[in-house]
Amino acid sequence: MEIDTNMKVSTESNSFEHDRFEASRLIKLGSISLSRTWFAFAEWILIALLFGQVAYRVAPRVWEKLNSDFPNYYLTARLAREHYDTSRIYEWIWFQRQKDHQTIDQSTVGMAPITPFSTLVLYPLASLPALSAKHCWTILNLVMLAGTLWLLHLLTSLSWRRLLLIIALSIPLRMNFMLGQYYVLLLLLLILACALYVNHRRFLAGMVIGLSAGLKIFPAIYLLYFLRKRDWRAFLGGAVAMVGSLAVSIRVFGWQLNRTYISQVLPATFRGECLAPYDLQAASLSALLHRLFIFEPELNPHPAVNIPWLSAILHPVLSMVMVAPAILMIIPDEYSPRRIQVEWAAVLLASLVISTSPASYLFSLLIFPVAVIGREFLEEGKKGWFAFLLLLYLVVGLVRSGSGMEAGWGALIEVPRLYVLIVLAVFGYLVMLRQGAYSMSRTGRPLWMLALLIILLVNVVTNLRHQQGLYADFRWRIAQPLNILSATHPAVQNDKTLFVALLGDGYHWAAARGGNVTWSDKREGDYLAITATKREQWVENVGNESTVQSATVRRDAIKQAESPVLSFDGHWLAFLRENRGRAILWMRDLNRQDIFERPVTPREFNVLEMSFLPDDSLVFAADSSGHASLFISDQNGGRPKSLDVINARFPSVSPDGRWLVYSQLERGNWNLWLRDLRNEKTDRLTRAECNDTESVWTEDSKSLIYVSDCGRGLGLAGLCRRRIIP
Repeated sequence: MEIDTNMKVSTESNSFEHDRFEASRLIKLGSISLSRTWFAFAEWILIALLFGQVAYRVAPRVWEKLNSDFPNYYLTARLAREHYDTSRIYEWIWFQRQKDHQTIDQSTVGMAPITPFSTLVLYPLASLPALSAKHCWTILNLVMLAGTLWLLHLLTSLSWRRLLLIIALSIPLRMNFMLGQYYVLLLLLLILACALYVNHRRFLAGMVIGLSAGLKIFPAIYLLYFLRKRDWRAFLGGAVAMVGSLAVSIRVFGWQLNRTYISQVLPATFRGECLAPYDLQAASLSALLHRLFIFEPELNPHPAVNIPWLSAILHPVLSMVMVAPAILMIIPDEYSPRRIQVEWAAVLLASLVISTSPASYLFSLLIFPVAVIGREFLEEGKKGWFAFLLLLYLVVGLVRSGSGMEAGWGALIEVPRLYVLIVLAVFGYLVMLRQGAYSMSRTGRPLWMLALLIILLVNVVTNLRHQQGLYADFRWRIAQPLNILSATHPAVQNDKTLFVALLGDGYHWAAARGGNVTWSDKREGDYLAITATKREQWVENVGNESTVQSATVRRDAIKQAESPVLSFDGHWLAFLRENRGRAILWMRDLNRQDIFERPVTPREFNVLEMSFLPDDSLVFAADSSGHASLFISDQNGGRPKSLDVINARFPSVSPDGRWLVYSQLERGNWNLWLRDLRNEKTDRLTRAECNDTESVWTEDSKSLIYVSDCGRGLGLAGLCRRRIIP
């Protein structure tokens, strides 16, 4: 009986302990469930607040203004749609003139480093007014963003709440919408290509990547991914689509423009010398190295040390340090969906780190790798790491690079976004290591290490060769204020150098004298050309049409005229009249009271630039057979005579009539040549891999003032003054 009592007590005690444990467990589970509910509720509140901020602050700016980037794409597509000669789209002044003629409400435009093919996406919208076209483009971007969200959900299995949070936290995505950029489309294409690859549609996946590379060059890095995977079908699809994109671009824009992109714009883009190479606000690796190691008189007068060759070596080395892990850790024979997604994300992160023009909207593409890496953290229960990942992702959009005023080694603290991107890329590599055993990927690794080493050595040698003579023009540079972004179209008047200056609000005409530079007020339109004699100045003022007018003497303005050039004695004014991007050379007699002007060149000549000889005939550059050549006009109205100099532009005759200087294109660079008009002897004046153009002689016929972008951004030039005749 006693035993039964003890057993009963023991049983009751165990039952009580069990019930207490169950109750505790249920309370704990309920607490966790309640915590999760509140956490999810908080996330939805945050999402609502973020999207509300976008609707209140960003949407009106998107809808009401063109902003800086959309007009570049729109204008190019419109010119192509209206059957303009588009061969000069990458020339800043020419492109600005077309913008003004189309009455597009934007201070400045410029196509570099945009591919011609990318503008064709707006071709169907180019018949609309610019702002209406942007409205349609914005709506289309919203549709594409919805498609991106759906594809991401299918790929990653992340909840809609988490995906919406990732999108809402993307500050770069807001900038993409405000500026009318292409990165929602590019993000959609990259995710679509990944989805196709996961579902064994390898050739189609490669084609989508090739199409993406036609829009923005850097997705071509996925061709290396396909090679590492030994997936020839995907690689072939990418190659076919890239060639097809180029073929379409040539069909629409012609070979000449695409040649300019391939031979001039693309190499400068790879080197980080296409736009503002010293500007740390881009927070690129190339800009940081330029600031640390390359002296430039106006743009970087105080580098840490002036060792340009060190930048030439470090840029490809550090870029390869970031790219090599993403390539080498790829497992060739592993095609599981999760592994492909992680590899895809890591390659994209590496390409973003080494980008040479990483504008803020570029990082809209981080949505994909953050979703993929975040999924891995969440499934491993590492919510803290997921939160840290989101914090880094947010910082990329929020952090601003420094003002660019720090000299020397201080530049290192001005690019925090670059360092955050590197950390994100390292996150991607660590996930690759944890998810798939690195030892499995040894197949072909030594061969790939050798291939990457060869690529690195080729890049280093190419960079070092590029720097030969690149900075020689610095000794002849005419000092100019920092707020002048570019100086072009020089002219000489007594002791002054006149030129066209690009400022933040557009183009002005300016004058440099004794180290001081002044520029005109910009009341209406842009000033895109200037010419002068000792007594008179003529300028081109551009609004919805170009008008050439005297800036010093009361004369009637010349309508529908551009690029004026005065004869040495001031008797004649030469100018161009343009029709759909092609120009005819005209002359006007300034000594007559009545208006007397006549065309000088046949219609098949697309005249580019001209210069007077002392006898009032003209040497001019024109495109008549697919390339620019030099000609001399016939005073009797006959057909111009060829000087047998091809791929040549920017002629300039000395006041004494003896010397002709011109620029000739060789391997994608315009260099200066000097010809003695008495004996036809020709000498080369410059040899650097950059552009020396638009020369004008001083009054003594011994020195040149010319435009040089050497050591600066492509086409964003400064002025040099150099004595070339003893």
